[in-house]
Amino acid sequence: MDQRLRHGFRLGAFDVEPLAGRISGPDGAQHVQPKVMDVLLFLAAHEGQVVERDTLLQQVWRRVTSEEVLTRCISELRRALGDDRGTPTYIQTVPKRGYRLVGTVVVAAGEAAQPAPAAPATPAAAVPAATAAGPPALAAAMASIAVLPFDTHAADPGQAFLGDAFAAELHGTLARVDRLRVASRRASFVFKDPGTGLEEIGQRLNVDYVISGSLRCDGPALRVFAELSDVRNNTQLWAQSYDRKNEDLLRVEREVAEAIVSSFTTLKLRAETSGARRQASVNLDAWGLVQKARAFVLDYTAEGLAEAIEPLERAIEIDRDYPAAHATLASLLVERLVNGLSEDAAADERAAVAAATKALTLAPEDPFILKLVGLAFSYVGEQRKALGCLRKAVDHAPFDFGAWGYLGWPLTATGDPQDLAELRGILERLLAMEPQHPGAAFWLYHRSVADACEGDFGAARRSAEAAIELRPRLALAWMHYANVLGHEGDKSQARDALAKCQKINPALTPKHFDLLVKKIAAAAVVEPRVGGLKKIGALRP
Repeated sequence: MDQRLRHGFRLGAFDVEPLAGRISGPDGAQHVQPKVMDVLLFLAAHEGQVVERDTLLQQVWRRVTSEEVLTRCISELRRALGDDRGTPTYIQTVPKRGYRLVGTVVVAAGEAAQPAPAAPATPAAAVPAATAAGPPALAAAMASIAVLPFDTHAADPGQAFLGDAFAAELHGTLARVDRLRVASRRASFVFKDPGTGLEEIGQRLNVDYVISGSLRCDGPALRVFAELSDVRNNTQLWAQSYDRKNEDLLRVEREVAEAIVSSFTTLKLRAETSGARRQASVNLDAWGLVQKARAFVLDYTAEGLAEAIEPLERAIEIDRDYPAAHATLASLLVERLVNGLSEDAAADERAAVAAATKALTLAPEDPFILKLVGLAFSYVGEQRKALGCLRKAVDHAPFDFGAWGYLGWPLTATGDPQDLAELRGILERLLAMEPQHPGAAFWLYHRSVADACEGDFGAARRSAEAAIELRPRLALAWMHYANVLGHEGDKSQARDALAKCQKINPALTPKHFDLLVKKIAAAAVVEPRVGGLKKIGALRP
């Protein structure tokens, strides 16, 4: 595909901005979903040619899916372009074959894009991940929903975590459903304690629906109560009790997910929800250990990271083919490496890579696995592999804004101008749509790093200050801020920022940060990322 197309082109009366997911015309701008934009990009790259339906499905989706999703994308494109199927100006349907783009494509440089040769039929597994087009607009979601922690009533204190774990698993299942926007787990779990009204929860999480419930364990007996509420008018849409045995907990989770989705959508999406769970037969003990580990690290403290490793290792001993255990272990090992908390960095890195590779082998299409594995690969310096995983993650779960944010790690590390431009488009959309998202501080941090890589230390300073204001205990942001201030010549304030970083995490020293940046970042952007620390004497020149 002509890569210039991704940076913008004109189609007749419309300006198309793929990285922003925007199509602008005489009646204003419209945002389209990533898949819709990818279809338009592929048609534009083969301007004037008939593109077979099967080819589009293989090239854009890269997995088995129905032709209905392609038909829906074409309809959305026609709406955005004001086109008519009967008398097309831009997209012509070729009966029993596919589609042809009949409008003239002009790339941003002002030259008509050269038609590409007809695309050969390629096995879906062999098609590389497409460049991310940017997160979809909030309005593109079929529904917006939050999963609150479930109340737990259990005589055994060892089962007190089950309510949170059940909600976390339900969150993960729903987040895999196309066109469902699910509020982040961390933001939703703020409302663990009762007292906040549904309307306020909906406003603070920017969702229309809330799932809540309770879980009671009495010996081998299990009762789960779940309800779906519309927070816009404070009404209960659906509620159900399930009386089962403890070992049926994950089966109940699947039933709850299917019932909730079917309350406000089609049977097709209900089937999609059912298919979102890859491992209905996962060992319940291993699952519980992974959920305990994830609960330990919600705030990524040194203590939480240390406590989380052991239950993950036990989960893998119980079920060696449980991808979530391997992926979570990989992500936590590299978090330990990044923050300077590893007692044997080389051993932890080997273990992280092995765990990430194993998880990817077991679940190569699961967005949750791809997200964690992509983060792990980025932290050990394998940026192209990380990008491939993260692009697939957002492709499969476009409303996982946390996964979109993770792209900041590899895209800033490469230092490539096109990668930095793509990242800016992603971050601006994320910050505009979800300014209160738990990941917003990291998004600002990534924007600041991108500014520094381009030598704009004034902009880098403003973004770093915004990141610290949102998350005052983000040690990496303080270290980066010290570097930016050093570049600006503000040595006194830079040393103060460095002291705050060291107070939060004494293990994150300038020397460790220097080694980290040199490991993960391209040589061309090392100096902008650590040179300010040299100017204040924190590193040797």
